[in-house]
Amino acid sequence: MKKMFRLFLIIAAFGVNGAVAEGQQHAPRTVTVLVGGGQDITSVQGFFPQNLRVRVGDTVTWKYNADLTGERHTVTFNGGPFPGLKAPLPTGGAGEVMPQRNIPVPGGAKGENMRNPLILFPTRQPAAPIETYDGSAFVTSGEVSKRPRKGTPRNETFSLTFTKPGLYRYVCLNHHPHMIGMIEVVSATATDVPDQAQIDAQAKAEMDSLLAQMERAKELSKTVRSQPGPNGATIWYVRAGTLLSSELRGANHDFHPKNLTVKAGDTVIWETKDGHTITFVPSPPIPERLISKPQAEGMPLLIVNRKTNQPAVPSGTYDPTQYYNSDIIGIRNPQMSWAMTFDKPGVYEYVCTLHHEQGMKGTITVVGR
Repeated sequence: MKKMFRLFLIIAAFGVNGAVAEGQQHAPRTVTVLVGGGQDITSVQGFFPQNLRVRVGDTVTWKYNADLTGERHTVTFNGGPFPGLKAPLPTGGAGEVMPQRNIPVPGGAKGENMRNPLILFPTRQPAAPIETYDGSAFVTSGEVSKRPRKGTPRNETFSLTFTKPGLYRYVCLNHHPHMIGMIEVVSATATDVPDQAQIDAQAKAEMDSLLAQMERAKELSKTVRSQPGPNGATIWYVRAGTLLSSELRGANHDFHPKNLTVKAGDTVIWETKDGHTITFVPSPPIPERLISKPQAEGMPLLIVNRKTNQPAVPSGTYDPTQYYNSDIIGIRNPQMSWAMTFDKPGVYEYVCTLHHEQGMKGTITVVGR
């Protein structure tokens, strides 16, 4: 009789197929969201799926999804105060802020800056338990990537356990104008919550849609544009990178055309809506944007390299012996273009210092007029 009573309780709670009956609390689970994607010069800047519903008590693990050359991303919930300098969050509401990207180096020289540690490093140390989140704190993964900065540990995953129902928006601090996700947390008794197979299917559908848009946009970017310039010269246009989707969640990190031949006296104008540099380096190596400075304790400081972070235009006409740099044009800068006139025949390689590891390099070949 006792055995029959226990069996009745089990069936009442879980149903005849083992499922939790409506109104009963579900056991906590862990589900996975993908961060970024792409390969080589193609970058998918998004969280997949972008929107996710989970139950109170569930843990979400974000997993880096690009290859070794992929871009670095963060998973950042901006729900509470954080120390240090702040900057407006472009995608936020009135008064919403994010950590300022670059901050003064403690005890450093005037004008010496470093990347904000709140962007680089997680709020939870690797050995600590998984963080919980109720919407009242600032929590971040730090940069997730298969390519850690010099002196920093490899960080490819980030997990949060959600403890309170609500809608929680999160962003990538490196790509915040368009890399946004949403976690909807519902009651632990809710039944209309996707399982991992459904989450994976939604992630694949979103990524496939972006990749299809990217293929179409690549074809459009192959057109070479030019117009007559002064004194019989020609003005050429090169597209620096391409934001390849209507949601701005995909990008192609290359120059279009990648290899351009011009005549002496011609001018080249690089244009972009994304964030890139046009940098001519007379002799290797290509300068690093962040220089690692070890500390006696803790993580290194990542010092902003002034050589890559400031415009350098020794002359309006290209001199192959000099270093030229546009600084970042595009997304974080109202300047959307940069121009250079060439009058010395030769083959000149240039790079984007942000994305050269992904293969963002081009050449200008100058021939006699």
